[in-house]
Amino acid sequence: MTTPLATQPVLFIQGAGDMYQPEGSGRLVAYLARELSTDYRVIAPEMPDADNPHYQPWRDRIEQELEAIDEVILVGHSFGGSVLLKYLAEGSHRKPIRGLFLISVPNWGPDGWAYQEFAVPNDVGSKLPALKIFLYHSRDDPEVPFAHLGYYQERLPTARARPIDGSEHSFLQGLPTLVEDIKDLPR
Repeated sequence: MTTPLATQPVLFIQGAGDMYQPEGSGRLVAYLARELSTDYRVIAPEMPDADNPHYQPWRDRIEQELEAIDEVILVGHSFGGSVLLKYLAEGSHRKPIRGLFLISVPNWGPDGWAYQEFAVPNDVGSKLPALKIFLYHSRDDPEVPFAHLGYYQERLPTARARPIDGSEHSFLQGLPTLVEDIKDLPR
């Protein structure tokens, strides 16, 4: 008789703004929870001051959530993805990460939106622990230009880029490729 696998935690960090608004990250969270089923536990904390976000409070909240999880899959949407990436590049998290999934992530560097508080270091790829990274971005994203995907492809050369046809930012109807990639991670 085999022992069933434990439920895998998936920490989802929302984009900026109220995640329960019609265009917020909440619909993608609900989709993931439904599609990943009972083998996974999607954790999606409401982030502090989401309508006027700042890096440090979001970083602290991520760290607080991760302290309670031994091995995790990380999913970051938009602003949340950039905060996750910057946090991981700082190198303070030491527990295992099974995969990092970044959706519609903006480039905050000088050749992007030029907002230093949220920018990742230019050598972000060399600062991350060894882990599988996936990048999702809609070709006609109405909020974050598709060129921002290229920025991360250059800095994260081992990442698998998943350009998505269409004009989604929040993937309100879901993101099947994300679900497939999460389920394909070795357990």
